[in-house]
Amino acid sequence: MTLSSPDDKIGALALPDRLRVLLAAAVELTSPHDLNGVLQSIVDGAATVADARYAALGIYGSEGRISTFVHHGMDPATVQQIGDLPEGRGLLGQVIVADDPIRLDELGDDPRGCGFPTGHPPMHSFLGVPVVRRGRRYGNLYLTEKRSGGPFDDEDEVLVVAIAAFAAAAIESAELVETERERAEAIAARVVAEEQARARRELLAHTIGAQEAERSRVSRDLHDDVGQALTSVLLGIKLVEDSLNAARVDLDDVRGRSAELRELVADALRRARELAFDLRPTVLDDVGLAPALERLSADIAQRSGLRVELAVGLRANERLAPETETVLYRVVQEALTNIVRHAQASTVSVAVTGLGERVRTQIEDDGVGFDASSRPGPGHLGVVGMEERAYLVGGTVTVTSAPGEGTIVQIEVPRG
Repeated sequence: MTLSSPDDKIGALALPDRLRVLLAAAVELTSPHDLNGVLQSIVDGAATVADARYAALGIYGSEGRISTFVHHGMDPATVQQIGDLPEGRGLLGQVIVADDPIRLDELGDDPRGCGFPTGHPPMHSFLGVPVVRRGRRYGNLYLTEKRSGGPFDDEDEVLVVAIAAFAAAAIESAELVETERERAEAIAARVVAEEQARARRELLAHTIGAQEAERSRVSRDLHDDVGQALTSVLLGIKLVEDSLNAARVDLDDVRGRSAELRELVADALRRARELAFDLRPTVLDDVGLAPALERLSADIAQRSGLRVELAVGLRANERLAPETETVLYRVVQEALTNIVRHAQASTVSVAVTGLGERVRTQIEDDGVGFDASSRPGPGHLGVVGMEERAYLVGGTVTVTSAPGEGTIVQIEVPRG
């Protein structure tokens, strides 16, 4: 549909041509549109079929007042000069409450022809038509200033009433589409929320499981290491007491047993400190990630004989968010522990690199590797636990490996 501009010098179209324009407008209005496009097509089509210089469409909001006003025939400067939306006074207010079209040959001769802003161009002829469908009033079409200079006639009115009916159906259709879109978005949002809730439940279950597994490990360590050491200390004390209660005290024997007791206590103390460090290294809280990783690397190397190469590329004395440091430390700790247990590696490198607003940590070993395309089983690399820890701070974990080619674990997290 080709629409005229306010400066076109055209005469009134013959009825067959006007009907063709009307049908073209109907086809365009019933095709898919966004609501703003529908409203503008209504105004442009009405101005064309009625040969009006100016046209406007007022749409009511939820409070019954004009909330949207779409116009045709005025340049941006004139629109800016007119200013605020009409408030429905005078003739426009009469059209709002009228059930039928209002047609005036000369606005100036009618007492209702008031309420127009002073910046509005001169107007003489007027045609106002309600936009109604199934008893619901969506708004009103206003047309003024017939290009031929005469008044709007019955033919104009019939054509504009027809396009107003098409317009009401088009607006209703656009609103239904918008309603369906909002409903679809609401359903999608609910599905996403349910999926997030399910993921949170699974994460909580994994986290609780990991906590219980950690408690079980600590319990075994306390029983097997510290508990047995303290039992040996009690037995040693009993032997010392027996020696001291003997009829003839053997001081050399007492001294020997005392030395054994000192060694047992020192070993128990060392094991208790190691256990406490495994649970939460105080150096991580006191001075940060880099010193904690240095201590962890040295401890792993001493215990296992594994060569651990550490490089921390953060700014001097830089501290990350506490939860971020904890996650990075735990992932490195988990990776190193499982390398010792499963990888049969001789060397492992740990590299921490700052990448703008993110931090990447990569742990790479020269061990036997595994098929990374299959999900590791329980206890192998602990990928699930690493992913859960990273997820909690908005990070990601990737594992790259192949049989005989070692393994690379990479975690990337926000600096926090």
